[in-house]
Amino acid sequence: MSWFRPANTTTPPVIGDLSKRKISSIPVRIFATCFTSAIVAVNYTNYSPLIATMRAELHISSGQTGLLSTLLFLGLAATYIPAGMIADRFGARPVLLSSTTLFTCAAIALPLFPNLTWILFCRLLVGLGSGGAFIAGAGIAASLGKHASLGQGLYGGATQIGSGMGLLVTPHLLTLFGWRGSFLAWGIFSALAILLWLFVYDGSTAHQAHTIDVKAGLRSPSVWTLGLSHLGTFGLGNAIAAWLTVYLATAYHLPLILAATFGSFALLTGMFFRPLGGILIARGIMRAIPLLRMGTIMGFLGVSILMIPLHTPLLAITGIALIAIGATIPYTAVFNPAAHLRTVSKGVAQGMVSVLSSPTVIIGPPLIGFLLDRTDSFSWAFSPILLFGLVAIIASFLAQAALQKEATIMF
Repeated sequence: MSWFRPANTTTPPVIGDLSKRKISSIPVRIFATCFTSAIVAVNYTNYSPLIATMRAELHISSGQTGLLSTLLFLGLAATYIPAGMIADRFGARPVLLSSTTLFTCAAIALPLFPNLTWILFCRLLVGLGSGGAFIAGAGIAASLGKHASLGQGLYGGATQIGSGMGLLVTPHLLTLFGWRGSFLAWGIFSALAILLWLFVYDGSTAHQAHTIDVKAGLRSPSVWTLGLSHLGTFGLGNAIAAWLTVYLATAYHLPLILAATFGSFALLTGMFFRPLGGILIARGIMRAIPLLRMGTIMGFLGVSILMIPLHTPLLAITGIALIAIGATIPYTAVFNPAAHLRTVSKGVAQGMVSVLSSPTVIIGPPLIGFLLDRTDSFSWAFSPILLFGLVAIIASFLAQAALQKEATIMF
C-alpha cells in the first residue's frame, strides 16, 4: 500500500486549502506524466498524414513539409537543458504547467493562417513547450525511488502511444475537418494536460543550486555516449516515423488511412516495449547498456531493410518492427543512467542527452523529403539515417566504460 502514500510529506506552501486537494501519490504522478508525454508526442507525427494535402493546398515541396519536424525538434532541443535546470532548481510542476500552456496555445494558433511561415513559427513554439514538458516529466519518472525503472518505461511507452495516435487518428480528423481542423482539434485536446497539472503535485523537494552545472554535463563522457546512442534509437525512430505513412502509401500503393493505420500500429507497439525495457532492467534480467546496444543495432538494421528496393510485405514488416523495437526498448537504459551521475544534476544530464539525440529528427525529415523529391526513391531518401545509426552503435559500445567511472549505481 506504500504506492498510494505521498512519497514526500512536505508540501510546498499553497494559498488557502488548495494544497489539501493536490494529489501526489506515485500512481497519480505516473498517470499525469504519461498523459503529458502522450500529448507531447502526438505532435511528433500528427502532420505526417497531412503531408499530401498540405503540399497540394500550400504549393510546397516534400523538403518544406519536412521542416514541420525540423522546427518542432529545434524547439525541443532549445529548451531541454534550460527546462532541466529550472526543474532542478524549482521542481518539475512549474515547468510542466508553463510548458503545456505554451505548446497548447501554439498548437491552437497554428491553423489560424494558411501560411507556411506562420505554421513553422507555431511549430517552433510547440517544440519549445514540448521540450520543457518532456524533460520535466522524465525527471519526475526518474524520482520514483524503487519504481523509477517502471515509471520511466511507462513514461516512454506513453510517448509511443502519442506518436501512434498522431498517425492513427489524424487521417480521420482530416476527412472530417481538413488539415487545419486536424491541427486545431489536437491543440484543443492538449488543454487537458494543463487542467491535470493544476491538481497534481510532483512530490519534489528543494534542490541544491550548486549541483546545477551545465559545464559538468559538457565534460561528462557518460552524457555524450548516452546522448549519441539515443541518436540512433529515439532520433532514428522519429525521423523514419515522420515519413512512414508516405512510405507505405507510395511504395505499397495503400490508401492514406490504411497506410497511417499500419504505421501507427508500429509506433503503438512501443507502449509495450518501452515499459518492457524498464522491467527487464529493474528485475536484473538485462543490464542497461547491453539493452542500449541491442536497440541501436536493431534500428540500423531496420532502416537498411527498408532501403532494399524490393517492396515485399515481409521486408516492410521486418524493417518497421526492428525500428519500432530498437527505438523504444532502450529508453529506460538511456534516461535512468543519465539521472544517476555523480557530477551532473538529473535535469541537466537528461536535457543534454535529449539535445544530443536531436540531430536525427532535426536534419533527417527535411533531408528525406529533399532526396525523395530528387530521386523518387526511398532507398536513397533513407540512406542518410544510416550514418546516425552507425554513430549511435559506436557510442553505445563506449557508454559502459564511461558509466563505470561516473554513475552512482551500477548499470
